Amino acid sequence: MLHFMKKLALLPALAASSYALVSAVDSSTLVSTATYSKALGEGFTKAIIRGFEEACGLGGEVDPNFVLSYNNARAAGITNIDTYWFPCNGSGNSCKSYATQLAELGATFSAHSMDIGTIWIDLEQDPVCNNWNYGTAGNQAQAQSLIAAMKATGFNFGIYSTPGEWGTLFGSTSFVLDSAAPLWFATFNNVETLTLGTPFGGWTTAVGHQYTDVSASGQFDLSVFSH
Repeated sequence: MLHFMKKLALLPALAASSYALVSAVDSSTLVSTATYSKALGEGFTKAIIRGFEEACGLGGEVDPNFVLSYNNARAAGITNIDTYWFPCNGSGNSCKSYATQLAELGATFSAHSMDIGTIWIDLEQDPVCNNWNYGTAGNQAQAQSLIAAMKATGFNFGIYSTPGEWGTLFGSTSFVLDSAAPLWFATFNNVETLTLGTPFGGWTTAVGHQYTDVSASGQFDLSVFSH
């Protein structure tokens, strides 16, 4: 889901899953009401919008497009809306504390009366900002601090990552951060199931699967969720 390189788009809806999974779109750019309406008409009933971006030169910031995209999704008739937090970190960056990053995101929810289901913590590397560069033990400690800050907010949260990113960040796919948290994982195989082919982080099941980052309209990545 790298926010600076995403090929976001909208594919025609595929056949409905026999498991009655929820089809979802996620975005890191401003999305219009018309585009969300088209997605809804194609069966995508859930939206995930980047709420906080790494913005390492600023220490992290609420995504300037977050509120606008949220309002547009609501105007289109989408009410199942989550957000994701791409935390700012990295030893060479002057990042706000994790608590401050989350406080700014939470203040945005309150100021705009936003109804957000889950905050997904986006755990992956960004070579532009050189985040997660503390070494294996340091990265593990940073992640534990990040989870503690999230738990202190009381918000519902889950974790977004991939087996490859997990092993790179934390030294092993077997490192367990918080396997009780819901998992949304990415494997770009165009298969609309929740099957976790490569277990990692202590998870053996997931609630979300991002199955493609390539499609036609240039707006969305596509996922399926259990709810």
